[in-house]
Amino acid sequence: MKTYILHLLVILALTLGVATPAVADKGDSAFKLEGAWVAKVVGMPGQWSYVVSSDPSGKRGSGHGSVDVGFRANYACALNNYFTNFQSSDSESPILVSMVMTAPDTVSYNAIWYGLKELGPMIPIVNEIVLIGTVTGELTVVGPGKMEGTHTFAIYYPSADADEDGFPDEGTTPDCIFQMYTVDTRLPMPE
Repeated sequence: MKTYILHLLVILALTLGVATPAVADKGDSAFKLEGAWVAKVVGMPGQWSYVVSSDPSGKRGSGHGSVDVGFRANYACALNNYFTNFQSSDSESPILVSMVMTAPDTVSYNAIWYGLKELGPMIPIVNEIVLIGTVTGELTVVGPGKMEGTHTFAIYYPSADADEDGFPDEGTTPDCIFQMYTVDTRLPMPE
């Protein structure tokens, strides 16, 4: 009788062990941090795009992206009652992003980018940083390939990086803070 039960348990374990990955491959609805995304700002023009690559768990990811339709920093700050005098940037650096799943349908992230001004042809370097932008936020999965995001932007003058490590120094107060909301859509995989 013990041998029969042992055989039954082995067959059951093998059946579940083989069947579970097959089901997961075909219909796994668990969200993973990966893919190419387009984030559209809700209620006004604005868009950025980004690509996320995850660790093997699919729960932590890193990415980079670009601002496709952006705002002038002084304008965005003035809309939120911060009256700044940032130099106009000619371009932006790529956006760098670190992400983590905090719940099955929730992602928290940190991001940074730089506003760049092109220097003259007789200057040995091409650009200088005229502002540092950071963003923290939360994205909520609302459907297959869809997320909604709340993003808190903080913009700093370059002098906020006194130790020159590329990040605003700890304890530095942002010169401007505002929020934006997005609908993010994942670029579908080809069929």
